Amino acid sequence: MGISTVPGQMTSEEIVALSREHTFFSWSAQGAIDPIAIDRAEGVYLYTPEGKRILDFNSQLMSVNIGHGDRRVIDAITAQATKLQYVQPAFASEPRARLGAKLAEILPGDLNKVFLTLGGAEAVENAIKLARAYTGRHKILARYRSYHGATLGAMTLDGGPTSQASSVLSATRTRIAGARRSRDRPPRASRVSRMSSATRAPTRSRRSSSRRSSGRTAS
Repeated sequence: MGISTVPGQMTSEEIVALSREHTFFSWSAQGAIDPIAIDRAEGVYLYTPEGKRILDFNSQLMSVNIGHGDRRVIDAITAQATKLQYVQPAFASEPRARLGAKLAEILPGDLNKVFLTLGGAEAVENAIKLARAYTGRHKILARYRSYHGATLGAMTLDGGPTSQASSVLSATRTRIAGARRSRDRPPRASRVSRMSSATRAPTRSRRSSSRRSSGRTAS
């Protein structure tokens, strides 16, 4: 169907249909997912394209607790994007320097250095690597069925259904790969048949030779 991709012109139904067709949703059975389409947000409210207002009790993933559409945040983002949108991690910038210094002021004790990431799961992954590099130990202690993120390393820390599901998925992939190798390999029966033919022929030849030798000896 023809769907307009002009911002603000799509209905909830169109947004959900395209999203389900072309994108994956995390922690969800893809065929059963029924997301709510959101067009805009203001303060503590979310709005669908049709104008339905939804109270955002959870501040999304607890990351918009200052409220949606705060003018100070919008202005700061606009100013930074106008000046410098992105530099790769090997470079230093003023926002990076200021953020690192501010976090060092807030952190307890003598902690005064941070590793900046894009999200919680990535932070956990790097924390695992740092801990193992520093201690030389491999095992990580975590609470049963605790949540640490959707990346592979973070998922293995909870010890619950998520990590078990990951193990089942890995085992299933192994079985599928084995089945594909078996499918692509020549049938075993054919190889045995060819081998049997190759080994039987010399036997018949030896028997014939033996009979001829016996006949000559008898005469």
